[in-house]
Amino acid sequence: MNPATYPYALGAIAVIWAVTYALRAFPFVALRGKEESPLVGLIATSMPLGVMVILVIFALMDTDFGSLASWMPAAGGILVTVAIHFKWANAMVSIVAGVATYWALGILLI
Repeated sequence: MNPATYPYALGAIAVIWAVTYALRAFPFVALRGKEESPLVGLIATSMPLGVMVILVIFALMDTDFGSLASWMPAAGGILVTVAIHFKWANAMVSIVAGVATYWALGILLI
């Protein structure tokens, strides 16, 4: 990189940092004092289900059910996610385990 472009690069990094920080801080600032709101309660209870539905749709989107290497990772990931969620009722653990299973089976069956 040319030393003459350092100020532009630093400026771009500063803008990226400021936008990222603002976007991550916005929900906390916007919802301050609204913890008891019915809308916030609804979002808190429905968000994990929404994330799981999106992951299931993504996993099945390009699935070719005629090929084992195509549907087995998706089925394995979904089954692991459901089993772990019913066992421990922890959305984060079940989502991470399901995605990891999907990824591992996808690598192993190629």
